[in-house]
Amino acid sequence: MSTRAAPAKATPKNAAAKAAPAATKAAPAVEAKTPEVAATAPVAAVPANEPGVPVANDIGEAAPAEHADAAVKRTRVQLAHILGVDVSQARCATHLKQNLGDETVEGEIKDLRAALKKAKEDGGDLDPIKAQIAEKSKALVRISGETPIAAAVIWDGAVKEILRHGMDQAIASDRKIVDTSHLHDGSPTALVYYPLFSKCEIWDLYDQDHEEELKKERAASNKAAKEAREAKKAAAEEKGPKGAKGAKAPAAKAPAEEDAEDDNEPAAKTTFYTYVENALKTVKKDEPYKSMRVSNRVREYLSELVAQGIARQALLARIIVQRVMGVRTMNADHVKAVVHVLMADEGRTPEQINLVTGQIDEKLTLYHDHLTEEKAKKAAALDEAKKAENERKKREFDLNRKKKQAELAKKRAIEAAQKAKDLNSETAALEPIVAADKVAAEKVAAEKAAAAAAAAEAAPAK
Repeated sequence: MSTRAAPAKATPKNAAAKAAPAATKAAPAVEAKTPEVAATAPVAAVPANEPGVPVANDIGEAAPAEHADAAVKRTRVQLAHILGVDVSQARCATHLKQNLGDETVEGEIKDLRAALKKAKEDGGDLDPIKAQIAEKSKALVRISGETPIAAAVIWDGAVKEILRHGMDQAIASDRKIVDTSHLHDGSPTALVYYPLFSKCEIWDLYDQDHEEELKKERAASNKAAKEAREAKKAAAEEKGPKGAKGAKAPAAKAPAEEDAEDDNEPAAKTTFYTYVENALKTVKKDEPYKSMRVSNRVREYLSELVAQGIARQALLARIIVQRVMGVRTMNADHVKAVVHVLMADEGRTPEQINLVTGQIDEKLTLYHDHLTEEKAKKAAALDEAKKAENERKKREFDLNRKKKQAELAKKRAIEAAQKAKDLNSETAALEPIVAADKVAAEKVAAEKAAAAAAAAEAAPAK
């Protein structure tokens, strides 16, 4: 029997309650500071008269409004809404970075940066420290803006396919509530996305007995919590006749107390619980599934499955990035390569593989089209003075970039010249040796030939 610890209970209501303050703060484009805040912000309607609508960028943060007037409230659009997926690319970016990071190396780089700052203040030699930072940075893998989008598209499709499969199995069993057992019933191996999550621990080591024990424990816990709430409510009602204010006070404190109990739940900050719930709502729009109910345990189970699936993909993609390609930045093509390998290994057809990778390409096209459209809107909204200033900044940026490229090219040219000089010296030293070796070899060959000829002449005389 499995001894895995049961994850803390999470509910959509609690997740929404936690996300509400962050979403409120993230509404203006200039205030979105982290991917987590951007991921939980609500999708607002886009006014037709807006000159340029800021959009969540490649990691979920709001793009800065270059021409925003402080008196005009800007409206934000979620990138997930633009892409038409329910899994947040910002949350995927968070998990990718967590699984690609190296705490030891990152700590060493942090110390070196502190040493660099001190050396700069003291007027010391910066080049050795910079060289160490550059060398250690080679061990780290970065992600491009497209990478979390690719991950979000993959797991959005996987979660919805698993949910539909579970609902189909529940309907076949004449059940109205989908449980984790329904996800494993039937033939889940036939699912298109199955190769991407089949080796994840939570799926591979699934234990129905453990799930039943967990269900009983939660039922008892829910019953106790309900009795406690009813007792608290009864106590509050007894104090009610003293005055209207006395009756309302306990009710006003109740939500805060409930929030305090939920502080240990991981639903709102780092898990995919909220996004699994969003995917479930999308699936339930289909006619066969409208009346189906899904247990909270299924939401938690799929949330953890997505997290483990992204961790596995990050590990495999890292091998491709560092060992095969020899680069430092993971992009969508690396993610698609992992998908292709895993699906091909499980015997999926090229058509099935292209179905998944084609979805990624389609969403990335939407992403780039939207960026182009927003860029055009912003350019159209700028006045001539601002356009001239932007052009000046662009030329200045290009100048600095080309100066750095020129310095690098000059450095490489000097290194190449020195290398050519060293090679010429080595060539000059080797040439007489090789010539002498050749003469010696020819002499030995001539001596052998002469000896052989002499032996041949002497043979008939005998």
